[in-house]
Amino acid sequence: MRDFNYFVKKIPPSIHDRTRAILSDHVAIFLPESYIVDQMLEVEEYHFVICFETPPPATINGHLHQFKKGSLICLAPGDNILVHPDVSQGLAKFMTICVLPTFMDEVYGELDKQEPLRFSSLDSKYSLFLLDALDALIYEITHYGKTSPLMVTSQEQRIAIQLIRDGKPQSRWNQGVEPHLEAIVQQACKYIEAYYTSNITVKDVSDAVYVSASYLQKIFPKVVGQTPHQYIMKCRHGKARGMLVTTRASMEEIARHCGFVNNSHFSTAFKQVEGMSPRAYRKANAPCELQ
Repeated sequence: MRDFNYFVKKIPPSIHDRTRAILSDHVAIFLPESYIVDQMLEVEEYHFVICFETPPPATINGHLHQFKKGSLICLAPGDNILVHPDVSQGLAKFMTICVLPTFMDEVYGELDKQEPLRFSSLDSKYSLFLLDALDALIYEITHYGKTSPLMVTSQEQRIAIQLIRDGKPQSRWNQGVEPHLEAIVQQACKYIEAYYTSNITVKDVSDAVYVSASYLQKIFPKVVGQTPHQYIMKCRHGKARGMLVTTRASMEEIARHCGFVNNSHFSTAFKQVEGMSPRAYRKANAPCELQ
């Protein structure tokens, strides 16, 4: 079975010595301290870069790109990338994830996708779900190695699926075959229900279902009876109400788990909807032992 030795050999020794590498059978995670610059690299695997800070400019497949903090760069086998020097660049803050093509294609195929995997854009956004999945594999390999193959494989599959979701593969919707508006809104609702705990916007939702934000704003109320933003807040309030009456979690913890910016935002938004503060709601509805 092919491994990642071929990729490791491409890393200059001066960079390799300062790179943390976590390798499983199908997924490799690299945390370098600097970029490989002025060296054309041809990608032989599915190759993703998470940008925790704005990276140097890069030429990919002959086109110059300037990615931003928060970008998830999505490259497929056969792509090539050249990172340009940046004198203002300090210690690099990024993560590279490589997934072997046979494994990624197998996972994509099991998602009932018949067409080849191609991403609609080089530049997407990474989610907290992806970071959690990566942390889980790093923990497993670091603490247990490959002593539990089933656990490792399940973590690899989780990462591959989340990379596909965050990378937003090309869809038949992009080719002008638009499904019924109810199907679009249904997909939008599913996206909101999966991501409302993070700081998503209506633009994030519309990007996920391959329509413009203005079009989603137009059709969403016709199906749901609410705007996309109202539906996001409905999901957050529902989760918050449940945590208030079934857990002893602090207001700060509830705000964080439900996607509110902070405790103040949570308290203000909750009171506007419920007519009382979160603490008053807990006192009125939670069992005595949880108050």
